[in-house]
Amino acid sequence: MIAELYALTHRGNPGDLAFYRKACRGAQRVLELGSGSGRLLAGLALAKRRLVGLELDAELLALAKRNLRAVPPSQRGALTVLRADMRDFVLPERFERVLLPYNALFCLFGKRAALACFRAAHRALEPGGKLILDVWNADPFHREPAPTADDPAPVASLSYAGRTWDVFERSRVRRAQQRLDVNYTYVPREGGRVHQIPIAQRYFLPAEISALLRQAGFALEARYGDFSGRRFGPRSPQLIVLARAI
Repeated sequence: MIAELYALTHRGNPGDLAFYRKACRGAQRVLELGSGSGRLLAGLALAKRRLVGLELDAELLALAKRNLRAVPPSQRGALTVLRADMRDFVLPERFERVLLPYNALFCLFGKRAALACFRAAHRALEPGGKLILDVWNADPFHREPAPTADDPAPVASLSYAGRTWDVFERSRVRRAQQRLDVNYTYVPREGGRVHQIPIAQRYFLPAEISALLRQAGFALEARYGDFSGRRFGPRSPQLIVLARAI
């Protein structure tokens, strides 16, 4: 149940699927790191495309396998999800695209872990292949004062297992460590057990991400501030990076 509630709460950002479809146009072999419930993999599936998703959480991996069965066989192609750590994986094939979407980078705690992930992605790419990632832009958040209180109102309401769940969010910020700890509480309106999902993030600033990518052997090709392709700026809501393996 926890994996399902998590997936219903975190459904990506508006426009991200269309962006990744365009970024993967013509690519026959695509690898997604932190593939979660399989949302993006399902949207990228094509009959002649090889898709591989890596996910460390066993419950999310099991959910992805169930969800991906719904992809029509005529569209599925070669579609595989594996349990693996994005910081340290070796696959027997190379890819034209490696994707690190929806803030998955922020699940890695520290520059050493992020660099290990980028180096593993570099090893998985064919020469000239591209790593594409998106995160929320941490620059404004890092500069602004921390919020004084959490909103007592639910941030979302969703339906699952015949119940309506109100979702409450509490956050703790430690800017010196660039750490954001978020706890989601799921309260069924009809009564019953309350569930909690803690999510810890170590956010990276845009300049740090660029430096780590270069250190891992990538050349930066583009930075966007949203999924419409606007140029990245200091106040952009998101940071989307295209980097080429050299």
